[in-house]
Amino acid sequence: MYRYFVIPRPALQAYVDRFWGWESPQSHPLPPMPPGTGAELIFRYGDPVQVHNSLLGTLDLGEAFLPATRRGLNQLLPQGRIGFISVRFRSGALRHFSPLPLSALAGHPVAASDIWDCAGRQIAEAVMQAPDRATRVKVLEDWLLACLARYSKQQPALETALRALYYHHASTRIDPLVDAIGMSRRHFERVFSEQIGLSPKVFQRTARFQQTLRDTLLTGRTTY
Repeated sequence: MYRYFVIPRPALQAYVDRFWGWESPQSHPLPPMPPGTGAELIFRYGDPVQVHNSLLGTLDLGEAFLPATRRGLNQLLPQGRIGFISVRFRSGALRHFSPLPLSALAGHPVAASDIWDCAGRQIAEAVMQAPDRATRVKVLEDWLLACLARYSKQQPALETALRALYYHHASTRIDPLVDAIGMSRRHFERVFSEQIGLSPKVFQRTARFQQTLRDTLLTGRTTY
């Protein structure tokens, strides 16, 4: 089984951490996907893949889908030959590519066609028909740049809050943060939850969990 990573072109790097995927001529168990503050958009070009979510059960979402990355543990279940590529969005970045607020997407797995309608079906088909990995990456980069041009949201206060809650989750407090960005707490929590798909507190706790998981995987030690 072969796993690969591709760094996106510079215009996407502020939003997309990487493209990654698995390939194998036969089915193999795949590692689970824990909850996170970012998002994964998965396109398959091998045999069908089901998604099992520890809270929501097992679903078949077709050629392209967004797992429920904010709820429960996700497990990809290949049904034969493995071939898929995933777009790993940075924390809160999916909103710049989506016509729907993240509050409508984060709670359950959803097919790409339910987010982007016919464009979602077209990009899934284009990825499926691409002859090689380089072509798949280019097809996805071109599509993502078109989505970014159409849906990008200029929200500097929200970006400031995201960086504080993600990179400084241990020391950031909500009340001083909202004072610094010039919002009331109620308005901030409403906007944050709608655009990010999590409340600020849950986002902060999830960022802390991600850091603990990274530290454990890298060093074998947990941090608190």
